[in-house]
Formats: sequence, C-alpha cells, structure tokens
Amino acid sequence: MYRITTLLFSLLFSALSFAAPQVWQAQKSDLSFTIMGSVHAGKPEFYPLPEIMISRFESADGLIVEADIINDKSISIPKGKPSASYLTNAQKETLEEIAAETGTPSNVLLNLPPWQAAMALQLYQINKLELQQLLGIDLYFLSRSQKHSVPVIPLETVQQQVDLLADADKDGLELLTDTLDYWELSKEFMPCLIDAWQYGDGAKMEEMVTVMSGAGEFERQLIDERNHNWLEALTDKSRFNKGNYVMVVGALHLYGKEGVLTLLEKAGFDVKLLTQGEKVDCEIPAIP
Repeated sequence: MYRITTLLFSLLFSALSFAAPQVWQAQKSDLSFTIMGSVHAGKPEFYPLPEIMISRFESADGLIVEADIINDKSISIPKGKPSASYLTNAQKETLEEIAAETGTPSNVLLNLPPWQAAMALQLYQINKLELQQLLGIDLYFLSRSQKHSVPVIPLETVQQQVDLLADADKDGLELLTDTLDYWELSKEFMPCLIDAWQYGDGAKMEEMVTVMSGAGEFERQLIDERNHNWLEALTDKSRFNKGNYVMVVGALHLYGKEGVLTLLEKAGFDVKLLTQGEKVDCEIPAIP
C-alpha cells in the first residue's frame, strides 16, 4: 500500500531545541553515524536544517547518501513495453482521468513503460505540493560537500536505482497501478508525511511505515532489502572502521522493524535521538 510515497521518499542541536526534522546518532566504539532522513524535494521553509546536523557535516569524515545524484551521470534508461500493453480498459480510463487532472496527454503516459508513467504522475504530485527538487535534503548536502572537503560515500549507484524500477515485474506495472488506485488517498497521505518529517514527529513516521508494510515483494525490495544492504555496507570494517560520518537517506528507510535505525541497534550500535520534535495534527487516511 501507498507505494507511491515510498518511491518519492525512498528510489528523507546539541541538546533539545525547537521542533525540527529528527537527527539520530548511532555510535559503536570509535565509529559514529549522525543520521537524518531526507525528502528528495523540498521547500524554503525546510531550512535552516538542525544545527547539530550542519556542524557535524562540516567536520565529517564522509557524507553517506543513497546515491551521488550530482556526479553519477553514467546511466542508461532500459527500454520496456508501453503501459497500454499492460493496463486493463478500466485502468486506462482511470489513467486518462488522472492525466486530464495533471494536464498530461494520456497517450504520452500510455506509451511510457509503467514505471516511467508512474514517475511522471508522481512528479506532478511533487509539484502540486510546491516541493522543489533543487531544495531536496540530500542535494543540499551533496552540493556543499566539496566546499567543506567532505568525501561523498554513495551506498548505491543511480543506475542501480533506475534498474530497481525498470527490472520490476512487467516493467514496474505494480508501481503504476498503485499510483492509479491510491491517487486520491495520496493527496491526504503525502502532506501528512511531509509535516511529520518537517516537525520531527517520529511516532507519526513510525505509524506511516507500519501502514505501508507488508504490501508485497516489490515493496520489500524497494525498502527492506535495500535497508539490509545498507546495513551490510555500514558494518563493513574495511569501509567504516572508525570516524565520524553523516548519513542522509530517504526518511522512510529509517523507521519500523526493518528500518535502518533498528537494524543498527541490533548490530550493536547505541542509537539515540539528538533533536526534539513536535506532534503534527494530521491523520493517515484509512486504507479501503
């Protein structure tokens, strides 16, 4: 369920202070990770970010991100069958209605592989929420890494992220059908997600991850499997033996039983919250 949100926000102070996005510290012996969830598109009001995250970033031994979206440009887009060849007549009608709402010609979407059509529709939702990709949290840190001489350490390549979507069953049909099926629900879910992240409502973030859990194999690959892959990298002593690192990955990867924070804790790290959040006044819409 709600796979649309996992894609957008998956493939987001030294003491208690004003409400802010949550920042965590995971410490094990001489190795420390300061971790903040990212949303990959932002607003001016998201800034400034928590001071403890900024100060630790500027003196960090490395910036850990999902992928280096600035410098990793060697990608190819796999070809796939058009969405029209997979969708039922009823699904095509739904797509045409949503396309009209977004101002996108339906024939353009129907000629794209399902995963690309889903991405196009999700980009519309990002713009509708007045989120700007240039103000994404990971991009903020990546664009400042050279100035502060902080090495960038990607956990994945951009090509791996593209392939995860393109290689999904039936060219990512499930991603598109979820987008169509939950189009209206996402209009309530997405703003609540953004508010919970911005004001550091960890309980609401946990609730959202619980709602989305158990949706299927693709969901598992998109979130849980990648979390475990990242844990393997973070606990590889040949890569991270000691030092102070900052880590910025999609916010929904941090929470839940299979979240990065829980996995690090199980791996022997002392995990603690460094910022104080605020409860947000929004309700997660019920799943029909």
